Amino acid sequence: MKPAKFEYMVPESLEEAIHCLERYGDDAKVISGGQSLIPLLSMRLSTPKYLIDLNRIKDLQYVREEGDVLAIGALTRHAEVERSAIVRKRCPLLSEAVTYIGHWQIRNRGTIGGSIAHADPTAELPCVISALRGEIVIMGPEGERTVAPEEFFLTYLLTSLDSTEIVKEVRFPYLPPTSGYAFLEVAR
Repeated sequence: MKPAKFEYMVPESLEEAIHCLERYGDDAKVISGGQSLIPLLSMRLSTPKYLIDLNRIKDLQYVREEGDVLAIGALTRHAEVERSAIVRKRCPLLSEAVTYIGHWQIRNRGTIGGSIAHADPTAELPCVISALRGEIVIMGPEGERTVAPEEFFLTYLLTSLDSTEIVKEVRFPYLPPTSGYAFLEVAR
């Protein structure tokens, strides 16, 4: 099956993307890596009139230490997190969990923010951010807000994101060097 017809937009900044969401509201969908959205579009389970591609917003691609948290920009690819020495040092549970995400093609294209925003309870990143009590930074027309996973994830594939908001960053607290951790995934 082919996706329904839509208008494609490529904003250069987060502010421009939010403006598009304000303008088109529920008729718009945001795409970053597309690993979750493209199949939904192809099966016509999602039929937005406007598709807003965030990939040119380079300000959302980073892994950095900020105070006592590891801050990861929403457009950072899974593969970048997987290879990051900072992630291995500061948040080894995340480093281990990200290797379970799909296969290398998905990790090369999929984004941290996309996985969190998709809110699939079987996905690795919602599990890790919940277990570590991390934070999700959201940007909208009213500015920035930071929420805990229990406020963000409402139910299966549903978040507290407003139709005019975008995941900007995810924050993971550092694990003390003496911490123990394990990530075990059971799959068919």
